Amino acid sequence: MNALQQLANQVLLGTERRPPDLAQTTGPIGDLAEAANTSDTPVEVQVLRRAGILAVCGRAGHVPMRTGDSLPPRCADESAARLDDPDWRAALSAVLSEGPDLLRAEALRRLAEQGAVLPPSLLPAALSLAQKTPALRQAVAASLGERGQWLARQNPDWQIALAAAAAPELELWDHGSLEQRKALLAQLRAVAPDAARERLAAGFAEFDARERAQLLETLSLALGPADEVFLESLLGDRSKEVRQLAASLLAALPASRYATRMASRLGACLSTQRKLFRTVWQLDPPEAFGDDWKADAIDTTRAKSETLGERAWWLYQLVRAVPLAFWVSHTGQSAAELVQWAKASDWAEAVMRGWGEVLAREAPPEWIEALLATADAPMLSALRTDWITLIEYLPAARREAHWRPLVQNRQRALGDLLGRINQSAEPCSAAFARLVLKEVRELLGSDAGKWDYALRKTLPEFICLIPPECLDEAGQHWPLDKPDTLYFSETLARVLAIAALRKTLNRPLSLRKST
Repeated sequence: MNALQQLANQVLLGTERRPPDLAQTTGPIGDLAEAANTSDTPVEVQVLRRAGILAVCGRAGHVPMRTGDSLPPRCADESAARLDDPDWRAALSAVLSEGPDLLRAEALRRLAEQGAVLPPSLLPAALSLAQKTPALRQAVAASLGERGQWLARQNPDWQIALAAAAAPELELWDHGSLEQRKALLAQLRAVAPDAARERLAAGFAEFDARERAQLLETLSLALGPADEVFLESLLGDRSKEVRQLAASLLAALPASRYATRMASRLGACLSTQRKLFRTVWQLDPPEAFGDDWKADAIDTTRAKSETLGERAWWLYQLVRAVPLAFWVSHTGQSAAELVQWAKASDWAEAVMRGWGEVLAREAPPEWIEALLATADAPMLSALRTDWITLIEYLPAARREAHWRPLVQNRQRALGDLLGRINQSAEPCSAAFARLVLKEVRELLGSDAGKWDYALRKTLPEFICLIPPECLDEAGQHWPLDKPDTLYFSETLARVLAIAALRKTLNRPLSLRKST
């Protein structure tokens, strides 16, 4: 135990309850400690001064452990331009250390867009960030430059930042953990989907059921017709979870043989009937379980907790395996007409629940819009989703029209709503940004603002998504002249800081050619 650790142990209970024994230290360090304190210096001040001296001298006098390893190769010369803008560099340093992650991603993206790399002094912070935050690894890897890549290779904990941009390390398949194998397959699917599938298929039977299911999930990345034969072979897997996952992946391939078989079975449940002066579609679930259905991972019996009856249970399984385009092509009706038809059906719960699973897979905008236009609590319950999730399925350009009434009507806490909006990481329009800022200011003027704790975290993150022309407005017109709004002062300080940083990040960089 060194002198600094001994001193720390002595003052754990406080200097008043247990006065420390400040034994004299010999040599130059002792002379410095004696000169820093006098006989009338309070004991707590003496402790702090001695601790500071011991800490600084300990770092200055540290002797690294000797090793027989050779020195690493010299770092290659930097080819990218150097960041020669002190304001930009200071903003970048603040963003990397304080966040939030949305702002970090923007800063790194802006840096790469202008052909620059991170300054050497910020490389350790960026590499440590990539180690802890998977979502930022790709952005950090693109901003490292030659020196950053060289530095990352010297520390095993930092090498994960390079993995985002490097070729997959195929040896991990034989010796890595399950998580490493999943990461390897995901990397390989991005560049060579067929090779990834073949690697998985070659040793698939050797894994246990849990491992097979988790590894199989990676085939959802770059899923294509070439995967069909392998997935068909898994419909007879000994694990129910694997069988159902394979069926779900096959259902995501509209032209697959599996999807065709399921569409044929569902089509047999649909018929037309003449009523008065019009023809209407009739839905009649299967009367009996098909002889060949089990081979396609359809369950004959439902769980005891299942709310659907037997026939509805079979119908739901057929519906969830068929693309939504089938309904339009088979019936000739639009998505809006089919939603109204299903709501009035005796089998609405089974159909809606099946559609809910297909929506998560396909999310065609016309279907989402139709559901949002007519959705009510029973329908959302049947779909097993909520308003916010339905909106999130839409393309970014079409979400704001549905966010707007939720913000204005405050159907849920504004802080929670902003949290969901922030998850999209999509920049918003100036009009929507101004609406949110207006609603937040009004909320702060009421007692309700005190209880929206989530807003204190989500509003600063939302400022990362507003367009640059709104950044000045983000710091204006806040109702903080009353004592009962002081609780918001810390949040406002964060809002102003993020707005100032974004102003810097959105102006052109001053660069200098590397030499």
